[in-house]
Amino acid sequence: MRAFELWMASAQLRASRRGGFVSLVSMLSMLGVATAVALLVVVLSVMNGFDQVVRERILSVLAHGSFHGPAGELSEWRELRDAALRHPEVASAAPYIDGQGVLSAPDAVAGVQLLGFEPGEAAFRALGGLTRDTGLETLRTGSWRIVLGSELASRLDVDVGDDVLLQVPQGWSTPAGIAPRMRRLEVAGVFHAGMNDFDRSLAWMHYEDARRLFGLNEAASGLRVMLRDPWRVEAVMPEIAGERAGNLFVRYWTWEHASFFYSIAMTKRITIIILTLLAAIAAFNIVSSLVMIVREKTPDIGILRTLGSTPRSIMAMFAGHGGFAGLLGIVLGLAVGIPLAVWAGPLTSAVEQFLETSILSPGYSLDEMPSRILVPEVIAVCALALLLSLIATVYPALRAARTDPASATRLDS
Repeated sequence: MRAFELWMASAQLRASRRGGFVSLVSMLSMLGVATAVALLVVVLSVMNGFDQVVRERILSVLAHGSFHGPAGELSEWRELRDAALRHPEVASAAPYIDGQGVLSAPDAVAGVQLLGFEPGEAAFRALGGLTRDTGLETLRTGSWRIVLGSELASRLDVDVGDDVLLQVPQGWSTPAGIAPRMRRLEVAGVFHAGMNDFDRSLAWMHYEDARRLFGLNEAASGLRVMLRDPWRVEAVMPEIAGERAGNLFVRYWTWEHASFFYSIAMTKRITIIILTLLAAIAAFNIVSSLVMIVREKTPDIGILRTLGSTPRSIMAMFAGHGGFAGLLGIVLGLAVGIPLAVWAGPLTSAVEQFLETSILSPGYSLDEMPSRILVPEVIAVCALALLLSLIATVYPALRAARTDPASATRLDS
């Protein structure tokens, strides 16, 4: 496109005394594109932020990968740990005890998923950041202490220093028969993971106390493996297992909440489709404005053709007009959408305070709306909006290019 054609295309965006309504329609089309771009940027950023927050919270509790024995016991965990630590992509590995039980308080009873581990192990270091005031250092061998999830502690109505009674399914063998295994534990702390699945059912104990409680000798329930890149877990774990893979159960963090992440991905795809349709509607409003411009400028087109402009040049002028309108809409949409995406959290909090209601789901305990702007997605949104704007110019530009100069100049006279 030559400089003259670019100048003529940009000139069509300026209002004239005869074409005020046409310019108004062009402006509304541009605002429609801007609205669609801003909505896409904000919605995608919020969904990306929510997805990131949930993944971080899940990975702060779950192992990237873990090995389990066929009967719920892993006797060769030492060999597996040595093999894991030799792998260059493994950050840490440690055994743990996993089991279920029932916690009793003076006024409540609740089922619990117990996790026994050595607090000093690097594989469990991330758990220390979830406790309120009391760290994991209070969990020592023989201390018989327990750290409860925040929702679980609230349900049992207990706090740090209170006692709870734990009963596990495994029984003690006594001369009188099998007696239920019960142990009184002191609540050493309360952790808050920010997800109800963990906060309402999970509790932590020291590895040795949990091993004695569940009657495991030298075996562990499993081996927790933490990687430098969590997304490589499905490739690394089989390499660690090697020839032992046939006798082991392997669990990946990507499988633990697969349905949840799938629902997020599906919601994101549907949202993109809906907002893309909105962008298409806004972009194709350019068609109506260009058709009216072609009708209004028919005598001018005839004069340009008489002066030597080719149909291709006329087509480029009107295609450039639609492209400029789409480009201005994109710039305006980014100028509005990016600040809204950056300040989504504070703005949401302000709206909640003004309306005295809660917009965020209480199930995830989010202090404010999360947001994460991904530059490739923003570029893709801009490219899509510009492409739709250019497609919308095809018919009006072809119609302008086919204008007969003789008929156009007679119309002007």
